[in-house]
Amino acid sequence: MKFFSGMCLLLLISTAVFAAKGDIEQTENILSPDNEPYLNAVFGVSPFLGVLGIEYQNKNHAFGIGAPGNLSYKYYARPYQDTKFWGVFLGGYSSDDANRSVNGINYSEIKSRFIGAGIGYRWQWSSGWNTSVSISLEYVTSDYSNPGTFQETTENRVLPFPGFNVGYKF
Repeated sequence: MKFFSGMCLLLLISTAVFAAKGDIEQTENILSPDNEPYLNAVFGVSPFLGVLGIEYQNKNHAFGIGAPGNLSYKYYARPYQDTKFWGVFLGGYSSDDANRSVNGINYSEIKSRFIGAGIGYRWQWSSGWNTSVSISLEYVTSDYSNPGTFQETTENRVLPFPGFNVGYKF
């Protein structure tokens, strides 16, 4: 957990660097700032929004919710054009049909929780369509169990999570 606290602090400090570079590299806007706030419907594989999600963006800040059970915050360096971004996310999921073997024991239920942070790049078109690529580190805690027995175990992992998604801003 100290790792992710440190990473979040580092990302917050880097916001000033992103913003300063964004002002220097400023080119003509692809989207109009007059149409804010924007909603962005997203489909793909994303550590920030899962497989399917929606993001509410106002200026540089975006808050998202996605499936399966993701909540996220992203900071966009240049919100109306192609831009770098960074963000944090958290969520969880569960399954009654996990069928997973851990330390030689088969488990049928899994409950996982995760938290992470990452960076990425979004390409924005004037039509509203956009695509993003990202990479993140995710801390996952998974609880495995078998109903009606005392068989339980917990697994903690840190995983890299690449992402690619397509979205439409309206």
